[in-house]
Amino acid sequence: MRRTVPLLLLLYLIGLLQGCSAVRLGYGHADSLARWWIDQYVDLSPEQDTLVQERLARFFAWHRKTQLPDYVAVLRQGQQFVAGQPTLADARALDESIVRRLRTATDQAIPDMADLLASLGTSQIERIAARYAEKNIEYAKEAGLSEGESAQRKARQKRMLERAEYWFGDLNGDQRASLQRMIDAQETGAQFRYDERLRRQRELLDLARQVQREKPPRERVIQLLRDYAARFDLPPDPARRTQALALRRAAAELTVAVHAMTTTAQRAHARQKIDDLISDFTQLSQEAS
Repeated sequence: MRRTVPLLLLLYLIGLLQGCSAVRLGYGHADSLARWWIDQYVDLSPEQDTLVQERLARFFAWHRKTQLPDYVAVLRQGQQFVAGQPTLADARALDESIVRRLRTATDQAIPDMADLLASLGTSQIERIAARYAEKNIEYAKEAGLSEGESAQRKARQKRMLERAEYWFGDLNGDQRASLQRMIDAQETGAQFRYDERLRRQRELLDLARQVQREKPPRERVIQLLRDYAARFDLPPDPARRTQALALRRAAAELTVAVHAMTTTAQRAHARQKIDDLISDFTQLSQEAS
């Protein structure tokens, strides 16, 4: 339950990080994938499994009908970004468009999450905590947290290169060197992001334990989850909030800089990726009619 709605993470990964040819197939099985993901963390009882299946089916029916058409609008915004000479303001506007859609889906899912949260037992909550600990070890290793700033920059370059090449195709040697210089010029933010990850996990575990201990009314659980979601992306502490916003701005600056160094052919590659996603999302949404 890392992003309040794990299914949204799955959607994001299916829709944006896999090849476009896999989007329709992946989305068609997203409810099963989300159910499997939740079970890995919770070890669902038969009753909980039935609840999760029913609610995921309902969520994805809603999402297919109402959200996929809206995602097409975001993709068209991305088309304009790729085709033009985007500014920092353009990058930040595109980022905010994506965040707004995620918040909409989160808001839709929260009542169902509240029902699952209220059903968790002590052993299930501790299982979530144990899974978090396992995943955090993997995360810290991949981010190079114990190996110093050089390793952290190298890990970030690897992630940024993978993302850039997904959209634009292979980068040449000069482009890769430019990307490295851009990353070297920015704060890595690796430890901050990890600390924020831990904060979110800790707050959600505290919330789950509170609900199990106090057994509040359903509406109260829903409100607790809404409060949690409201502070998910940006920490409540003013100083840390400022740092989070600075890192978000730096990411937008990097996006604009990467676009600026791409060739006409690479931008055409990105436009085709977006065109394929628009086609897939349009077809998927029409299948809901």
